[in-house]
Formats: sequence, C-alpha cells, structure tokens
Amino acid sequence: MDILRIRSDFPALKEWTYLDTSFVGLYPLQVRHGYEEFLDMWLQFNVTMGKTILSEWLEKAEVVRNMIASFIGATRDEITFTTSTGCGLNIVINGISWSSGDNAVFPEWEHNPTDTMTLRKRGVEVRAVKPKDGRIELADLEKAIDDKTKLVQVSQVSYTNGFRFNLKKVAEIAHEHGARLLVDGTQAIGALLTNLKEENVDFLSAAPYKYLMGPAGLAFLYVRQDNLDDLIPDRVGWKNQIWKGERAERLSESGEAGNKFEYGTLHYQGMYGLEQSLKYLSRIGLENVENRVLELSGYLWDRLKALAFDMYTPEDTKSPIVSFFQPDATIIAGTLMKEKVKVSGRPTHGGHIRVSTHFYNTSEDIDHFIERLTDARESNGPHHG
Repeated sequence: MDILRIRSDFPALKEWTYLDTSFVGLYPLQVRHGYEEFLDMWLQFNVTMGKTILSEWLEKAEVVRNMIASFIGATRDEITFTTSTGCGLNIVINGISWSSGDNAVFPEWEHNPTDTMTLRKRGVEVRAVKPKDGRIELADLEKAIDDKTKLVQVSQVSYTNGFRFNLKKVAEIAHEHGARLLVDGTQAIGALLTNLKEENVDFLSAAPYKYLMGPAGLAFLYVRQDNLDDLIPDRVGWKNQIWKGERAERLSESGEAGNKFEYGTLHYQGMYGLEQSLKYLSRIGLENVENRVLELSGYLWDRLKALAFDMYTPEDTKSPIVSFFQPDATIIAGTLMKEKVKVSGRPTHGGHIRVSTHFYNTSEDIDHFIERLTDARESNGPHHG
C-alpha cells in the first residue's frame, strides 16, 4: 500500500490529523468525479438515446447494489437502499409481526436502541443488557433471551468504544430461541471484512458516510433471502406499490427481492459518489484495509495504555475505534481541534475520547495526536478522578 500516494487523494489530510472516521469519513478526490458525472448528466441532459434520465439513475443504483452485496457477502436481491441506518432498522422492526408478550433484546449502549413506539404500542418488552468493563458478555446477552424473544439487536462494532461482537456466535444464540439477529454495521463496513452469509446474520443496516467514504442521506439494509417473504414493507410508493389499477406505475419485476422496501425516489446523486468510493476501496483491497486499520488501532491502544490512560476499549478488541476515559473530554477535543487534530470528545459513559483510524492514517498521525493530547491535558489542569 503506497500510503503517500493514497494520502494525496485526501485533501483534508494536508491540514488535519484526522482520526474521527467513526464520526464522518473523509472523501478521496475520486468521489468528486461521481458527483460531477451526475450533475453533468442533469445539467446537459446527457442521457443515452432511448433512455430517460430516471432509467439512467435506476441503472446506476443497480450497479451500486451489486457492489455493496459483494462487499458484505450478500446477493443483490438482499440489498435495499434506505436513507439512514435508523431507517433500515425501523423497516425491520415495523415489518415483523409482533404480539403482546414478545420481547426484543439489545445492549444498553446501542446507538439506535430497539425501543420504538411500534413496540410499545404492541406491548413488546424491551430488554437492555448492561455492559461490563467495556464489553457485552455473551453469557449476559444469552440470559436476556428466551423463547419469547423475536429480535436481538447488536452493533457489529460499538460506536462508544469499538467493542466488537462475534456475530456468528450471537446469531447462534438468537436462532436457538427462534429469534432473528438485527445488526447495525455502520462502524464496521468499509473497515472490516464482513461476510453476512458466513456469520448467519438475518438483517444488517448501515450508513456509508463513515468507513465506506460515501454520502450522507443514503444507506442500505440487508435482509437475508429466507426472511424476505415474512418481512412486510411498512410503507409503499411508486417504486413498490401494490395497487394494480389503471393508473398504477409499472410494478417491480423483482418480486420478493429486497427492493420491495424501496418506496420512493432514492438519493441517486449519492449513488454516483458511492460507486467511486466503492471502486477506490476495491482497488486497495478490503483485506489490506482491514489489516492496516487493525494495525493502527492496536498501535494506538498500546501507546495509550503504556502512558497509563484509563482505557474504555477492552484490550483484546480488534476494531477501528479506541476510546479512553477523560472527564473533560469535550473540552480536550475542542482544544485538539484548534490544533487541527480531529477526534470525538463525549460526556457520556463517564466522559471519554473516541479515536478512530482508517487506512489513510499513519502511525505518525497517532504520535502527533498523543503529543497534542498530552499538551491539551496539561493546559486544562488535573485530569484524574
């Protein structure tokens, strides 16, 4: 991996020590070409003869659908485009047939916890599993699950401290009780190799504006093939309408494919940008990306631990995120930002700073961050308590 050449593709890195991909990922220059292609087509109405501009957009969406499927070990029919991670999670929650007395289980720290108005209205119990020492123990998760559990929700990588679930083991526990597994993959897809078939996940929702370096306002939902028939679309529109009257739009030819949940106009401009991001990652190779991310996060964890920082991320975690406790985290993060060092400072969970690497980072970035962090802690007074 030619890291100097790669870093030249990211203009922000000329000024910033950027270690906050878990918040928002950086764009490489190549993504601009995708957006320009979309805008030029519309500005000049440069469409292929015999096609409409909408058919051009729809074809591009299918190209990107196939690319996403290949990234996560899925088939194209299992991919639905949405607007956000939460949108995909709600499609699943609202599409399951719930009964009073059913329950749903999730870690207490979920970014989008499965406690919704839909479940409350239907008398579904929600069970939150508390973390211990920065992790969710599988034994504790299993204790919360019983034969009335319909859905188990976890994040592939926790947005708080990077704790990473073994999805295959969680799926085994859920399936033993007849429950299905719903995963938030936003903090993993694009940084970690993922094969949802091998891990036996039922549903996964993810937004690409972090590690996939894609747009905001466009996301995707994976619905495993054998769950497609049972999951009911919670809304309909021109793309998935069931009305067959005289004025009906042409119905989808995909039958029970995942795009039955796509009810309206998609974020097509984002499709053109995301295509270029996916191509960029493919050229580097996802295995190379993962190896570099884990090498950098391991180096960061070791350096912080050696300096006696109070680590929030468990020692054996292999993910892009490293967090440590810091009582005045937001102040420290603000001070670092003035030095063009970007991390996330959060007041929650006792106060912590979250640092997240991607393949475009270097060990020098980490060293520079720690130097500036040390200065910021000293200038802001005592930091232990």
